[in-house]
Amino acid sequence: MLKSIFRKLFVLSLLIISIGLVGRIWYFCKDGFNVNRLHYSLPFDQKLQNENVDRLSVLLNDSYHYLGRGRQCYVFASSDGRYVLKLPRFDRYCLPFFWQAMPSSFMSSYKKSLYDGRQERLVFTLESFRIAANLLQEETAVVYLHLHRTNSLPRQFVIYDRLNRPFAIDLNQTAFALQEKKAIMMPLCIKAFKDRNSKAAKKMLLSFLEIIDVRAQKGIFNRDPSFLKNFGWDGEKSVQIDIGSFWRRSDLSKKEAHLLSLKEGTAPFRQWLAITDPEMFDWFERQFAKKVQLVECNQEPRG
Repeated sequence: MLKSIFRKLFVLSLLIISIGLVGRIWYFCKDGFNVNRLHYSLPFDQKLQNENVDRLSVLLNDSYHYLGRGRQCYVFASSDGRYVLKLPRFDRYCLPFFWQAMPSSFMSSYKKSLYDGRQERLVFTLESFRIAANLLQEETAVVYLHLHRTNSLPRQFVIYDRLNRPFAIDLNQTAFALQEKKAIMMPLCIKAFKDRNSKAAKKMLLSFLEIIDVRAQKGIFNRDPSFLKNFGWDGEKSVQIDIGSFWRRSDLSKKEAHLLSLKEGTAPFRQWLAITDPEMFDWFERQFAKKVQLVECNQEPRG
């Protein structure tokens, strides 16, 4: 009798493990994508209801296929390879199912703290998108940002997931950012280092430094220190393709913010470059020093 019970428990355990394993495999096959993760109640703004979105019709007339995901968004690329559609992963800002299923009295203070923290990250992320679209449009290649309900966008817009399955979404009710697609800059820069193509490498590094400086001039900081995948290159100029980590500080003067943002924004890259290519590092340090000197010599406006 006891042996039979153990056998049944063993079989049940194997079944549970198998179901869990199949679920994880399916999750990885989809790269975690699920249209339910895109759901978010967009605010209504009467002033924006007459916004002209006709220019988007051509851009959204193409089909968009799954490209990958970042911390904040799922990314879909247009068939012609010119644009990417970024759809925020709003499920990241909700409580996990385990906590939602728990009674409200169960660890209520921790549950509230967890929820508040995720909501703070949501507010930060959406504000970062606005900074990119409104203050760094050229530096981030953002074509359009949609964070409010509209009536004139496609209601049956089809996207294709990693498994090439079609999903129809109503863009009027969906938050998204449309951005020009760029090649990742750093692999191209590293190749230029290896090929000893200093002209091409310096062109990319100068453009990279210019983006950081423009961002710093506007008092904008970036919480994400990564640079290996966050910057693109179109053959002529750099573009910051990651738009989810921008923020501003109100406790600093314009000059202080400019200088601090410039130093913080380049520090991880300069540390990496010092190890990767010391000769190019020496050149880059001279260019960086010129930028710093210009900021330090600039007088704060009076009043």
